[in-house]
Amino acid sequence: MNEGLSKQQAILIVDDNATNLGVIADYLNEHGFRIVTARSGEMGIQRARTAQPDLILLDVMMPEMDGFEACRRLKADEQTKDIPVIFMTALSEVEDKVRAFQMGGVDYITKPIQHEEVLARVETHLKIRQQAKELTQTNADKDKFFSIMAHDLKGPFMPLLGNAELLTEMGDILPPEEVKQLGASIQRTARSVFNLLENLLQWARLQMGRMEYHPESIELADLARKSVDLLQDNAKVKGIRLVNVIEHGIFVSADVYMLNTVIRNLTSNALKFTPQNGQVTISARLPDAGGKDKGFVEVSVSDTGVGISDEVKKKLFKIDQHVTTVGTGRETGTGLGLIMCHEMVMKGGGRIWVESELGKGTAVKFTTRFDKVVQVEKTKINEVSELSLFVEEPLFVAPAGELLKQCYEWILMGDMLAVKETAKAMIVENEALRPFANQLIKLASNFEEEELVSFLQKYMTAKE
Repeated sequence: MNEGLSKQQAILIVDDNATNLGVIADYLNEHGFRIVTARSGEMGIQRARTAQPDLILLDVMMPEMDGFEACRRLKADEQTKDIPVIFMTALSEVEDKVRAFQMGGVDYITKPIQHEEVLARVETHLKIRQQAKELTQTNADKDKFFSIMAHDLKGPFMPLLGNAELLTEMGDILPPEEVKQLGASIQRTARSVFNLLENLLQWARLQMGRMEYHPESIELADLARKSVDLLQDNAKVKGIRLVNVIEHGIFVSADVYMLNTVIRNLTSNALKFTPQNGQVTISARLPDAGGKDKGFVEVSVSDTGVGISDEVKKKLFKIDQHVTTVGTGRETGTGLGLIMCHEMVMKGGGRIWVESELGKGTAVKFTTRFDKVVQVEKTKINEVSELSLFVEEPLFVAPAGELLKQCYEWILMGDMLAVKETAKAMIVENEALRPFANQLIKLASNFEEEELVSFLQKYMTAKE
């Protein structure tokens, strides 16, 4: 069987001649197909309804009901109208061939039957049907996706425009505290829209096949630390304790960009639905030799938040299910981030699922391929990577503030090439800027936009 086709696809063969039926059935069965047979047109219609085959081979010359009439009835039935029909006929007149197509047939095979020809035509039309199904599903998913986007992109702009207009018209007379609150509201809404657009772009890259999976050995604790550092301000604002308890020395084999995106999205979601004084914990469990996830590390992002109902859990990870939710700080969400996480985890051969209880919290867990465990210093193994409620001091010598702002604007525009070229120019101009520039190049090369923004903001704040 063609490797592009799934195993055990079903073929219904309808022929009143038992000898012909047996020969074709045996041949196709040897090539991996599941065979259903019928000796008359009426029986063929009944078998098609119950077996729902992937393709029908239909003899034309049969008593009582010929193949043309059987095909007409199949195409008039909602249950069977989309099943491709290939006629088998000894008729060679052009009128008979035209009639076969008019009745809804996709092809015909002239008797006496040649086995290789039958196999070639069957595989061709099964592949066409499979591609048609995939295309139909993709179009349906995209229609639903853009419907979600139209709704959820429009919503945040109403308060954004309203607050901006209020600030423009009354900024001079409003108390400073109210101006500050309006500015904070505008910033939160703008960040929400930006995150939504970023998820949209990443999802689009996945759907177009432009995001390839490149596994490498990654220390899980260090990667989780990135999410903790990046999201520390979000946690600080809501008074949430963000903890990474993954032990150092656990290495996984994964695409660093995708794994980082998954952990960051899940952590961001957990913060969104956790109330003040709550806790979000990132943890990992080594493979269980006897478990179903043998060879995989289980990563968990758990929270003490509001929890998820069983009804909503069924809708998660599905593009055709619209899940709009509101966080404990009135943050909005579409569920798109989880859909993207699901696709990225699947690319690495893992699985993702949700465990939750209303009012007590949620744990989103996923698996990623285990690589190795490396012994490290005991002090590092016992170290708990916990949220710092202050901005860390810059580690590198940074360029002038104007150049930082220019890089920042390029990042927001998605021009990673300009960022890298500027970083290279920094090294030529001043060797002391090399560590800072190398970090920019590294992050820009991996398209880690949020990390770049966070990295530059630290230095921009220090320059003010």
